[in-house]
Amino acid sequence: MSTFVNHPTGWADPTVLEDVPVTTTAVVRHDDVTLADLPSLFDAGYQRVVAVTVALGVRLTGPALAVYEGDPAGTFSIEIGFPVERVFDETDGVRPSTLPGGRLAVSTHVGPYDSLPGAWETLMAFVSAQGLRPGDRMGEVYVTEPSPTTDPATLRTDLYVPVS
Repeated sequence: MSTFVNHPTGWADPTVLEDVPVTTTAVVRHDDVTLADLPSLFDAGYQRVVAVTVALGVRLTGPALAVYEGDPAGTFSIEIGFPVERVFDETDGVRPSTLPGGRLAVSTHVGPYDSLPGAWETLMAFVSAQGLRPGDRMGEVYVTEPSPTTDPATLRTDLYVPVS
């Protein structure tokens, strides 16, 4: 069975993974979001998820992630959080959710976040060229934890979209 959340090397070229298991997550969800809203949502969302999961004794099992639903050029919904070991009861705006499983098209982007749109174009062109149909929920796994001293050229982000 393939997995993608903690893949050790990522995927230099887009590929399709089969039979990926569903991943349980702890997230904060925001609806009717635009790209301009994202910077203010990310840090606060991750901090809240960490605080709540620590208080509940729910262990994080992987790097930060974001799941998008809707039109990224318009308004969309976003879930910001982490994979976790188990489902829990919603607390203080943090709720359980899942990353999609099944068949996923994936790729790895290494570089600054502002160049992610080009990586998404490449992945979606691959999906189209393979004759696949993308699902409604797609996302990013932020494998490299950013910090003030992190070189943006070294940031690794894994992209995924369910396909059929």
